[in-house]
Amino acid sequence: MASVSVGRAVLTAATEVMNAALAAGGTSFDALYVNINGASGYFDRSLAVYGQADRPCPRCGTPIRREPFMNRSSFSCPRCQPRPRRPHGF
Repeated sequence: MASVSVGRAVLTAATEVMNAALAAGGTSFDALYVNINGASGYFDRSLAVYGQADRPCPRCGTPIRREPFMNRSSFSCPRCQPRPRRPHGF
């Protein structure tokens, strides 16, 4: 049942991040995404590695990895945020 507890932990962490993002007004990278008063959100200031490809991870120093996907990009540290391992037999 470890997978259930891990799943719950991930959902709890994701909920905390989403709540923090909403409290900060969201993440706005251009003028298209503003609130009803025309103000941008401030959560982008909390993003540790977004847009930091090849720069050192602030936690461990490993170069940040950029992964493009359908006209967007995801940024992560391969050491602090490793890809999940595939189960045996796949």
